[in-house]
Amino acid sequence: MKKEASVLDYDAVAIREKIVGAFKKRGGEAAPADVVAFTGLPKPQVDAELPAVADEYSGRLKVTDSGEILYSFPDGFHSRYRGFGPAFKRSLRAFTRALTAIGVFLFKAWIMVMLVGYFVLFIALAVLAVLASVAASASDKNGRSRSRGGASLVTGLLDLFIRIWFYNEVFKSPGQRGYESAARARKRENRRPLHKAIFSFVFGEPDPNANHDALQKRAFVALVREHKGIVLLEDFMGLTGFGPAEADVEINRYLYEFEGSPEVSSNGTVYYRFPKLLLRSRDDDAGSTDSPLKRLRPFSANAGKSNAWYAAINGVNLLFGSYFMYCSIAVDTIAAKPVSPGTYLFWFTGSILSEFVANPLTVMLVGLGVVPIVFSALFWLIPALRAGSVRKQNERIKTENLKRVLYATAVASPSAVRPPDTASLPAQAKPAGAGVPKKALEELAAYESGEPLPDGSWRLPELERKVADVRGVRASVRPDDYSLGDIAFDSGA
Repeated sequence: MKKEASVLDYDAVAIREKIVGAFKKRGGEAAPADVVAFTGLPKPQVDAELPAVADEYSGRLKVTDSGEILYSFPDGFHSRYRGFGPAFKRSLRAFTRALTAIGVFLFKAWIMVMLVGYFVLFIALAVLAVLASVAASASDKNGRSRSRGGASLVTGLLDLFIRIWFYNEVFKSPGQRGYESAARARKRENRRPLHKAIFSFVFGEPDPNANHDALQKRAFVALVREHKGIVLLEDFMGLTGFGPAEADVEINRYLYEFEGSPEVSSNGTVYYRFPKLLLRSRDDDAGSTDSPLKRLRPFSANAGKSNAWYAAINGVNLLFGSYFMYCSIAVDTIAAKPVSPGTYLFWFTGSILSEFVANPLTVMLVGLGVVPIVFSALFWLIPALRAGSVRKQNERIKTENLKRVLYATAVASPSAVRPPDTASLPAQAKPAGAGVPKKALEELAAYESGEPLPDGSWRLPELERKVADVRGVRASVRPDDYSLGDIAFDSGA
């Protein structure tokens, strides 16, 4: 006997293609019943796949005078996920991410070699030059005695340093030595590795809102459950910070992912019902404590003192690089004058390099001059540009968060809505522009047919009507209808 196929046992891709074809034949706008009549598809299949089609092709909702919902596609049928365009964009993004990751890795390695390597090299050359100069000035007029005196002086200095360190350590008490050892251990535990600290100064930290989409969905589920499975578009706006037009498009993804459906009340109010989110085995508050506000991006996780040190080290490299490049370019002028304290390091370094390379002047010009100068400029330029980008990103985040607060406040009390008082808001919801709160409220008032009041607030009559209307719809929801009931079967019993 042939088993009868279920009406929900179907090829989702094929059904969506038929639905899209129906909308194209009807000018991009139709009611669900029109799609059923045009395609002959079962209504459960149309109802199940319409949210997916609306999400993929950026559909909008309209309501007729009779209260019927129309799906509209004013931008045509350009898929957000399929086709050459979206595939090319995804491939390009993946290629860009891979190329960026490789470039960042190589640049990070170059930074460590250049910043630390050149700093150590320049300081070592300077110290050796000072020691050689002191040894030369302390010698007598005899060349051989000068050599022995210089060596003797360097040896004496090293011996003095060793003796000071030795006696300083030997005569410490056991308690003092133990305390200092423990303090050094604690400092090592709390200190970030040098390479991570330097990279944080140059490239910043990972995006703190990388998982915000998942957090926002948890908060959305909690919101839906709190509102008995029924939400307005304005509720969604208060959660996401999206404006009306963007929220109207983006809620389609939530309808698809959480098996919701748009509906119309008897008074013509469009609301969104998510009955499946009310079916749960535990009466917990998961997601209700998740803040929908995005976090600000920090410039760096380092302490300001640490970043100042890295900038200072880079400044030392820039100073030495500029010195060697200038001396290499002006070598003819310098050579015509007696050796001075200002040019001694240049001649000393040249004499050392002459033992290993045929043309030490080129090495000093390029290797000790041009390269460290270019690196030092990049080392400062990248954080400077990034600082501007971080400020702009944070301003966008603050504006989004401010709109979240404004929309949620408007839904709670649409009869008298004021611009949010930024002094009472958290830092991540305080945009720099003084007129941002007022502008956001005026945009919302225009969408809700708002009326200005003498005290500077706005009355939103359209939102008042929606809130009162949907409150009656929620009152008709019975929690018992969404109870899972008793256990009828247990596979482990």
